[in-house]
Amino acid sequence: MTLQTSESPGTGRKTQVLGIDLLRFLAASAVMLFHLACTSWIIPSSEAMMLLDGRTRFPDLLGVASMGWIGVPIFFTISGFVIAYSAEGSTPERFFRSRLLRLMPGVWICASISFLLGLLFLPVPAAELTQAYLRTLVLVPVPTWIDGVYWTLAIEIAFYAVILALLVLRSSHRLEPVISTIGMVSALIWIAASTPWLPGLDVLASKRIAKLLLITHGCDFALGVLVWLMAFRGLTGRRLLIASVCCVGSLLQIAYDTRATQAELGIQTFSVVPGMIFIGFLVLLLACLMFDRRLHALLGARGARVIRTIGLATYPLYLLHTFVGVLAMRAALAIGLSPSASLVGGMLTSGIAAVVVATCIEPVLREKLGRIVDSAWSRATQALPARSGMP
Repeated sequence: MTLQTSESPGTGRKTQVLGIDLLRFLAASAVMLFHLACTSWIIPSSEAMMLLDGRTRFPDLLGVASMGWIGVPIFFTISGFVIAYSAEGSTPERFFRSRLLRLMPGVWICASISFLLGLLFLPVPAAELTQAYLRTLVLVPVPTWIDGVYWTLAIEIAFYAVILALLVLRSSHRLEPVISTIGMVSALIWIAASTPWLPGLDVLASKRIAKLLLITHGCDFALGVLVWLMAFRGLTGRRLLIASVCCVGSLLQIAYDTRATQAELGIQTFSVVPGMIFIGFLVLLLACLMFDRRLHALLGARGARVIRTIGLATYPLYLLHTFVGVLAMRAALAIGLSPSASLVGGMLTSGIAAVVVATCIEPVLREKLGRIVDSAWSRATQALPARSGMP
């Protein structure tokens, strides 16, 4: 059994799965709520708290906002699906180019905005802030960055590197066994860590090096890839079994992060809720695949473009919301708005800024970077025959 998504008329090519863009936006909004309504007044080391500077608190929202971090494993799972979807039939050059143009312009723009705002409002020495900014521009895989949210990008790149390596080695047909192995190793480590016989394994599995080696979140990425495989290449018992094990691994990793977050925040909430949200996301993902054609027909071309814009704005929203959102909250509080109104204003301002970046600024930089990459690649390929003929 396979699921059919809509195709571009007359081309046979699959268009975007509309629901994926909506799910990405919801995940980014959850992370934004976590930072703006939770870490902004609880975590002293966070950029959000340094920017808000004790101007308000949100104790009534803490139970909900404290779970917003669940957007991150949801992002990783969506990434597994989307990258498998986009890499199918691609070449190493096209895949590298597409990932570079998708990732770096947003980083350069959003990090620069955060840097300028940080110089004005963060109580951090300019030299220290500049160093963090420069590290962010090249995505150094270990802290410190201009904003803590950049911790996820090196992990994304590690996953991209696996896919790129398969394409370079002309082994894209091995995508399933390779990603399944990564997912199973990650999941089995989390299963082992949940037993009483290996105390401390969960802490080791959450270290930065484990994240970069796809041990921590490998089960999330693999789950996304397996959903793509089952949707577009057929549902088999083996795929369903591996996906189930990866899902268990993801839920156990989420349970660990729930405990760690509660300890850091000094609160006790319903520990099972983040895992239930993740399961709900998987159900919605399957629904998006099953009803994609109907959604395209219902919304039409114009509605699809709107949702696509929302999806594109998700990335800058994730990168910008701390600085833009918290400073918008500060401005709202300064003119006498209530804490709740300031929070809404901060989230709306972040959303507007993200749309402007995604539709007006990022495409210009992406086009220029694309020309540079294409020119460099053309010169490199032209030089290869000449060099191969040298004695």
